[in-house]
Amino acid sequence: MKIIFVLILALAAWVVVAQPRAAGSGSIPREVWFHAEITLRPAENGQKAWILPFDVVSISSSDEARPAFFVVNGLERLPLSFAGSTPEGYERYEIPYFQGELIWRKEGRQLAGFWMRPDRGTQYPLALSPGKLARFALNEAPVKQFKLEQRYALVQYEPGSPVEKGRRAIATLTEHSDGTVTGSIMTESGDYRYLAGNRSGNRIHLSTFNGIFAYVFELELTENGVIRGRQLLNASSELVISGKVDLLAKLADPTGITGMKPGVKRLGFSLPHYKTGELLGPELGRPAVIQIMGSWCPNCLDESIAFKQFQAAFPEVQFFGIAFERSSEREEAFAAVDKFVRGLDLGYPVLFAGRAASGAVEKVLEGLVGFQSYPTTIYLDRQGEVRKIYSGFYGPGTPEYEPWMQETLAFIEKLQSE
Repeated sequence: MKIIFVLILALAAWVVVAQPRAAGSGSIPREVWFHAEITLRPAENGQKAWILPFDVVSISSSDEARPAFFVVNGLERLPLSFAGSTPEGYERYEIPYFQGELIWRKEGRQLAGFWMRPDRGTQYPLALSPGKLARFALNEAPVKQFKLEQRYALVQYEPGSPVEKGRRAIATLTEHSDGTVTGSIMTESGDYRYLAGNRSGNRIHLSTFNGIFAYVFELELTENGVIRGRQLLNASSELVISGKVDLLAKLADPTGITGMKPGVKRLGFSLPHYKTGELLGPELGRPAVIQIMGSWCPNCLDESIAFKQFQAAFPEVQFFGIAFERSSEREEAFAAVDKFVRGLDLGYPVLFAGRAASGAVEKVLEGLVGFQSYPTTIYLDRQGEVRKIYSGFYGPGTPEYEPWMQETLAFIEKLQSE
C-alpha cells in the first residue's frame, strides 16, 4: 500500500501536463491571456461557421527574451515549443507530443495565423485576441435555470440516424461560481479529456484542443433532467447528443470488451523497436504490461504518463508499447512516434506494429478478439498467460481516473509478487 500511496502523490503532478515556472532567480512571472479561435469550417451555404475557442497564456519574466506559451483547457496547460520563424514573419510553435503546430504573427493588437496538421497536410485559420474572455460568447437573456447535475447518461448518434444506433457515453460536469463549466465526456473507448467552457441560461458550451482533439460541445438543459445538443468533431463531422441525468450511470466493464480466443491463454510476439528495428517481445519468468497504443492518440498519452511511473515502481515487470500508426512503414512513422516517446521521456520500449487499420491488431497479436479501442492494455503473468485485458482509458480529467490508478497499481503489485 505504501507504493500505491507514493505513486498517487507523484502522479498528481502529471494531472496538469506541464506547469509554468519563473525563469531566473527572483523573477516575477507575468501572465498575458489570449482568447484563441480556430475556424474549423467557414460559413457557407447559409450554415454558420464552426469555431473552436480555447485559451492561450504566455508566461514571461524580466530576464526572458521570449515568453513561454501554453494552451489551456481547464486544469490542463500544454506547453508550446518555439520552432523558429518563417520568411513571412510567422512564429512557429510545436504542439507537444503530437504532429501539429500553431503559427502566428502580430497583426494590430491580435495574433493571426494557422493551426497546421503536417501529418494530414491541412491547416485552419487561427486568431488570438488579448484578454481573459469567456470561452464562448453566449450573450442571451437568462431563462429558467435548470440545475446542472454532475453526471448524465448520454447517447451520441449521427444526424438523421435512430438514437438506438448511437454510442453510449457519460458526461461528468461541474459548474463553478463564475459561470465556467469543466469536466469530461466518457465513452466505452476513452474520454474527451479536459473540457472547458461556460454557461448562459440553460445553454452550456464546452471545447477542448490539444493538437489532435479539436472538439466543440453545444448542450442545452431542459426539463426533467434532460440534456441535448450536438458535438462538432474537428472539421469533419457532427454528432447529435441526447441524454438524461443519471448519477449512477455506468458504461460497459472495460475488462469485458476485448478477450482471447477460446482455449488460448498465452500471448507472445516479436516486433521491431520503432527506432532501432531490434525485434523485442516479453520474456517468460517476468510479468508484462502490453500497451496497444498510437502516437496520434491523446488517451494513450494519459495512460503512458501513468505507465511511466508504474515502470519505475515495479522494476521486475516488463512494459511494452505497441504502436499502430498512420503509416504502414516504420521509417515513415518514425517522426510521429519519436516525438511522442521523447516528449514523455518514456523508459519502456515502444515497438512498431504497422498501420492502425481495421483488423490490424488481431492480425499482429494472434489470439486476441474483440479489439475496439486505443489504448487497450494486456497484463501477463510470469508464465506469459493473459490475466486481464483493459479496453480504453479514462484519464485525469475524469472521476474514474483515481480508482483506476489504485486498482491497477494493486494488480501490478500482485503480478510482481506472485
